[in-house]
Amino acid sequence: MGYDSGSIIKQRVGMKPKEQPPRWANRFLRWYCPVLLLEEIEGDLYENFYRNLKRKGVRSARLCYIIDTIRFCNPVTFRRAKARQTYYSSSINITAMLRSFFIAAIRNLNKHKAYTTINVLGLALGVACCVTIFVLVRFEVSFDDFHSKEDRIYRVNLNQQNATGRQLNGYNFYPVGEAIRAEVSGLDTVTSMHYASVYQFRIEEDVYEGEHAFFVDSAYFQVFDGHWLLGNPERALTGLNNVVVTNDFANKYLGGIEEALDATFIYNNKLTLRVTGVVQSPPHNTDMPYSILVSYPSLAEFLPQSEDNWEWVNRGATFIALDEGVTTEQVDAQLAKIIPKYLTEENAQHTSFFLMPLADNHDRNGNYNNFTYEFPLPLMIILSVIAGMIAFIACINFINLATAQSLNRAREVGIRKTMGSSRMQLIVQYMSETLVVTVIAVLCGLALAKIPMRIMNTRAGREYLDFDFFQEPSIVLFLLGITLLLTLLAGFFPAFVLSGFRPVKALQGKISTGKPKGLNLRRALVITQFLGAQILILVTVIVVYQLNQFKERPLGFDAEAIIFTWIPDSTKDLSVIRQQLLQNPNIEEVTMGWGGAQLRAAGMQFYGDEGEDAKSPGIIHYGDEHYLNMFDRELLAGQNFAEGQVNPVSEVIVNETLVEGLGVEHPEEAVGRLFTMADEEVMIRGVIEDFYTEPLSNKVQPLVLQYDPDQFKAIAVKIAPTRVTETLQFVETTWKNAYPEYLYDYQFLDEALQRQYGFFEYILGFLRPFSFLAIFIGCMGL
Repeated sequence: MGYDSGSIIKQRVGMKPKEQPPRWANRFLRWYCPVLLLEEIEGDLYENFYRNLKRKGVRSARLCYIIDTIRFCNPVTFRRAKARQTYYSSSINITAMLRSFFIAAIRNLNKHKAYTTINVLGLALGVACCVTIFVLVRFEVSFDDFHSKEDRIYRVNLNQQNATGRQLNGYNFYPVGEAIRAEVSGLDTVTSMHYASVYQFRIEEDVYEGEHAFFVDSAYFQVFDGHWLLGNPERALTGLNNVVVTNDFANKYLGGIEEALDATFIYNNKLTLRVTGVVQSPPHNTDMPYSILVSYPSLAEFLPQSEDNWEWVNRGATFIALDEGVTTEQVDAQLAKIIPKYLTEENAQHTSFFLMPLADNHDRNGNYNNFTYEFPLPLMIILSVIAGMIAFIACINFINLATAQSLNRAREVGIRKTMGSSRMQLIVQYMSETLVVTVIAVLCGLALAKIPMRIMNTRAGREYLDFDFFQEPSIVLFLLGITLLLTLLAGFFPAFVLSGFRPVKALQGKISTGKPKGLNLRRALVITQFLGAQILILVTVIVVYQLNQFKERPLGFDAEAIIFTWIPDSTKDLSVIRQQLLQNPNIEEVTMGWGGAQLRAAGMQFYGDEGEDAKSPGIIHYGDEHYLNMFDRELLAGQNFAEGQVNPVSEVIVNETLVEGLGVEHPEEAVGRLFTMADEEVMIRGVIEDFYTEPLSNKVQPLVLQYDPDQFKAIAVKIAPTRVTETLQFVETTWKNAYPEYLYDYQFLDEALQRQYGFFEYILGFLRPFSFLAIFIGCMGL
């Protein structure tokens, strides 16, 4: 009940009912007048009515009361009075109210330390997961967005049709850049490049190994941004055997930036390069993390087959920057005219060019050849969903804990409502408690997020992930957004439940949850919480099981006993190296080749008597007569390669799947049969058993093993399990004696095979700890 000043005045003056003001005027005043002003205005009107009653009588007093009521109900008067009242009351009362809310929230949280710890820890873990994945995804989607022409830069990709369907390729024919300059209009700039992921270089007598060398033309820095420290940007990359290095390369190998200019070094024992410029090292978030930039005219000397070759695609790429206002459709129409003009008729029939925006160059679809590593879009979506699930489970945990604590706070609610608190005030109070918990959780989550970021940076060998509040406003906005979102999600329902208690029952302690009937909201939240955790566990178990199935299936040979190293110069007599290695009794076998053992394979197409219309896809490995013995491959029919055979290239060994593809039922019937492979007629010399040729597939592809010394790129060595260290040193010494001008490097075959599961291992690296966190948060709530 509100305070009635009129009744007090009536009692004081002893007015009779017939001497009172008109009731309808009072009703109108109380309906129209703001509550904050009603008491004061009604008191003034009664005082005037009392004076007029003494002086003028009842009628005049009642008439004046009506006139004064209408006059006081002027909207302007109320607006001004209300504004003054609101200013003084709100500036004091709201501030004091909010202050009291936060003080009460902190006291209540301090009183229930276990409850507060569980809530803060649960939300902090959710925040840490969200922040880590947000920083990771934001870094991956930011690749090459720092270039000023980023929205106009496109990569010219290949689209080739064959028997397996559409084949997309980020690499392109080497002369395509010059053809585009001559044939296509509407372009700002065109630049061509060739990429080498690993290279060796020699400075005087010292040999080093570097990563990410690019052969680029002089237009490169007209398309992509770069900060020049020394040299002329217009002429540094125009001459033969010129090279531009980064400041990191100059400081590490050439004695400093100033000393680097005009210095020379030998690239891959083929090119003597002279430094004509120094540029700032590119940021980490780029797909072109060059350490050196070699002038493009030098490519013809280093890779002669690249010059004016419209049939060979290796590691050449072409980028264009469109003029302002030019659309990709206009350029596509002109690119289509290049194909019949420069390509052979056969290649032109199944080849086309298409433009891919620079923003999509980070291989988010896994279809193109990028220059760094793959981070497909599906992986970003999976990680984002996982982060959302963890945060959602943490919010549900908070809601369940708060509602479970509601009985303990029932008396508090009853007292507050009895003292005059409205339901909205109670909701604000409990939301303020949630805000305090969320802010503390966000701060703890930021500290926890540093742990996985540090682990990932250690694995990457560089500052891969980090965040800076002052330089990256997106982090601040994300944290503010997640704080507000968590506060609303986690705090609204408990506040709604607590503020709804009835004062009398709350004070009597008669509030109870009762026996739930049906699927109420709280029960649904509990089910959802554990369902989300179980989904994460099931996904983890499925991925782990499938990955183990791939990794543990029998290879047919002992991968732990085999090492391999690349052959830098295939012109040497490899048989001599093999004989030198076999002099060590701890070396059981040596073979030369390329591909095999799920490491590498070249694609090819083959067909038999049915003709080209029946082309089928397959893969090709290269190996010598010791290949089958090295990898324990059983010969089902025919013969192995003979040492020094007369026609090594035209006689091949195939697997059972290829024999079936030729329509031959038995391996014995396939021996001596001719078929066409890569437009070359070859004869089947032998048939071997099927084995898995891809690490993440249960499908066995048709395979051809060919003896071609020109294609031998690696030496594989099987060593005995005893005296492994001494044997490895002997292999290194033998290799260095054969190739003294190169760096020696080797890998165990089992380690190389394990790296092929990197994509799934990366996902598991997130799924395992996140599944544990989901269960841990849920169990804390229980």
